[in-house]
Formats: sequence, structure tokens, C-alpha cells
Amino acid sequence: MSLKNSDFISLMDFSSEELEDILALAEDIKSGKKNISDRLVGKYLGLLFSVASTRTRISFQVGVNQMGGHAEHLNANDLQLVNHESLSDTAAVMGRYLDGLIIRMYDMTQYGKGREALRLIAEHAGVPVINALDDKDHPCQVMGDILTMKEKLGDDYKKKRLVFTWGYSWRQKSPGVPHSMLIASSLLGMNVVFAYPKGFDLDEEYVAFAKNAVQKSGGTLEFSNDLQEASEGADVIYVKSWKAQYLSGEEDTRIRQQVRNDWCVSGRHFEVANPGALFMNCLPIIRGEQATADVIDGEHSVLYDEAENRLHIQKAIMAAVL
Repeated sequence: MSLKNSDFISLMDFSSEELEDILALAEDIKSGKKNISDRLVGKYLGLLFSVASTRTRISFQVGVNQMGGHAEHLNANDLQLVNHESLSDTAAVMGRYLDGLIIRMYDMTQYGKGREALRLIAEHAGVPVINALDDKDHPCQVMGDILTMKEKLGDDYKKKRLVFTWGYSWRQKSPGVPHSMLIASSLLGMNVVFAYPKGFDLDEEYVAFAKNAVQKSGGTLEFSNDLQEASEGADVIYVKSWKAQYLSGEEDTRIRQQVRNDWCVSGRHFEVANPGALFMNCLPIIRGEQATADVIDGEHSVLYDEAENRLHIQKAIMAAVL
């Protein structure tokens, strides 16, 4: 399987077969069946981050090193971008030095600008660009999430009921994770319900793509404005906050404060879920906001397994596109 010299920006750019191949490669890498320790020998990758990161940055740096390459963290504030050098000039120069770019770039006050920046960089750099979270997608996170579900639930994970829910947070976060999960689950034929308060609908472009894809894949896709009802019969409850796409920042803040108590995952949601249901979140998470401490630290939680799988899936992605 090879997607050599491809960008990995949005999962809408890939087929279900290509996503399945990446998942299979990640499983082989994690188990030791596939040795890719020399795949990036002599390769230099730049990690251009303009937004804070813990798991994404560390897992990519470790992964590149384990594959024999070198990863250099590039803080946007340390580059001439702060002196208004254009993104196109910056990208063109970086492409002369580097073999690939891993980019996290977005501004929650300007939805879509981050995606425009990634596409512009990819156009001018001439080397593969991997999306490490922008304002529309977080493909690496979601591929790691699905790898985790496959490990925990078995090969028939697609038939299990995944409840992907909005959760309260004081921060207005990127909708990248729900968007990427919407696309991946619909392409792969998963059984998913997206739950969120009224007003926090996802991008209409992503919803339309998913509705079309799920008809072909044989999965199911539902939407709900009632978390308790959606949690009935769940095999996975995945909580993630995101900024309302079609509301002002002020309206978003007002509504999220009003609904915060109804949109915090707690034991009552697992009481109606299936026995052994998983609790997932991409981290970071504040106990008492998106979920209660007893859920986050309890028997249902697979948060740290989920975080570890970022390393394995990103190594598979790099092996495929570089």
C-alpha cells in the first residue's frame, strides 16, 4: 500500500479501501509484524505548529525518530511569518529543505482560514503535507481513534453503536475531530449517532458527504439533540467539544453555559449504554466539564490507549505518504 507523495489533509480525499489499508498497516507496525525502522532514513520533516499541542507534536517527533528520520519543531512565532513573510514564500523555501511538513494551523475566529493555509502551503512546498489539526479536520486523531475501537471491540467494530457527542468546555474548540469522524465512519460503514445541543450542527459540506458515503458503505448515521436518549445501547461514548459553526462567538458562549449540565458525560449515560461500553476523548480534558471525573478515570475509559495509538497510526500514515 502506498500513497507516496500524497498530502494527508482531509479524509474526504481518500477511499474506504485506503483508510482500511492505513489501519491494517498501523496494526502490523504496533504488533511488530511490519518493521519500518528505516523508512525515513535521511528524511527531514518539519513540524510547523501555530497552536499548542501535546500528543500530536510528541507522537510525531517520536514516530519520525523511530522510523530513522529527523523531525524539527518549527514554532510559527520564531519564523519570518511574524514579520509578514507570505505563506507561499515560506512554503516554497521549506520545500527546498524538507521532505515533508506536519502542520497545525487555525484561528477559531476565522473558520476555514486554517484549511486555506494548509492547501496553500501544500501547493507551494511541493512535498507531502500532513494535517496535524486545522479548523476543519483532525484526520490523524480520528484514524487513531478507529484503530483503538477496532482493538477493543474486535473486527466487527463497525456494527457497534458509537455515540459521538458534544460536551461542555469553556473553550471554543476546532470541529476537526467530529468532522473527521463523520467522514471516516461514513466511508467505513460504521454505526454512528452524533449528539449535540441545538445550534451546534456540523458543517453542512461534511454532513452531505457523509450522508452520501454511508448509503454506499452500508453504515448508519443519525443525529440527536438528546444525549441521554442517544446513549441508550451505546458501545462507545466519545465526547468532544466544538465551536458552533453557524453562531457568533457570543451566542455560542451563551448557549454552552445554559446547557453545560445536560452535556457532561456521567455515570447516568453509561447506565443506559451496553455493558462494557467504552469512554473515549482525544484529550486534553478537564474533569467536570466534558465528562465527570469518575467516568474519565473509571473502568470504561480507554483514553491513554487511545493516546498511544496516535503514535502507531501516524507512523502508518507517514510510511504511506512519504
